[in-house]
Parts: sequence; structure tokens; C-alpha cells
Amino acid sequence: MVHLVQSCEDLDQRVLDAGDKLIVIDFFANWCGPCKIISPKLEELAQQYADSAVILKVNVDDNEDITIKYNVTSMPTFVFIKNGAVVDIFAGSNSDKLAKSMEKYVANGCECQLECDQLNDEPGPSEGGSAQSINSIESVAAEAEDAAAADTTNDGVIEAIDQEGVLEN
Repeated sequence: MVHLVQSCEDLDQRVLDAGDKLIVIDFFANWCGPCKIISPKLEELAQQYADSAVILKVNVDDNEDITIKYNVTSMPTFVFIKNGAVVDIFAGSNSDKLAKSMEKYVANGCECQLECDQLNDEPGPSEGGSAQSINSIESVAAEAEDAAAADTTNDGVIEAIDQEGVLEN
């Protein structure tokens, strides 16, 4: 089941309630064409991983505070959280990447921590380090913006996003 997040408090509660399940946050807008294209795939994946993942949708127009918190500048943007840590972020309507990412992070909990540590360029918990907190995702968000700058959509069209986040064809 996909839950539409209503507020920052609602999101925080859903993250707490998820426990050790994978959390996927879909940042979307009602007017966003690529968001509409990938939505059925997200619904399908939500059913497939109902026992091991929580799928949340955040409307960027209704939840600016959450959008700013996660530094979202293009839609759709997918944020993957495992055990309270952001393990991946990507932008774009790439249903294959979404499916593979969900499969990867649901199946390999321990790899999530390793990748998170690599994203932070710091030692992991076993080496005296810590996981990336949900509140400090700027470096991962910057990588997502770079990926979105040359993302391939489902129909094979290359899209480019300029510095202000405006789509250019």
C-alpha cells in the first residue's frame, strides 16, 4: 500500500512505524508527467514488497517543508531509507532502476549500511563511524541532482535540467 504523506509530522511517524523495513519516499507533483508515468510501477512494487517495504508519496506542492528538508529539486525523486539512514536517492522516471533499487535494499540490509558509509566517506559503525542521518542528506541529494541532469526516461528521451531545475528538451 502506498501512503500519501500529509505533513512533516505524518512523515516522521511513518518512518518511526516502519522499524527495520525499507522506506521509499516518492517526491511527486500532480502536474508532473514523468511522475504519472512511473506511478503504476510504484504501486506494483508496493504490493510486491508489502511485507518488507513502506512506500510513501510526498506531494512537493503540498509539503514544501519536507521537500526542502530532502533538498528535492526535480520530480520524481526517490529517497530510500533503511534503519533511519538514507541509503540512496535518485531522480527520474526510470522504472527499471526503481525496481532494482527496491530489490537491492530489501534483500541486502547489510549492504545498505556499507553503501551509506561510502556515501558519507566515513567509517562504518563497526569502525567507529555512524550511518548517515535522515537530516543530513545534502551530499546524496547533490548526487541525485547530477544524475537527474542527464536522466533517460522510459521512452528513451534524454532530458537535461539546467541550474534552476528547469527541464529543457
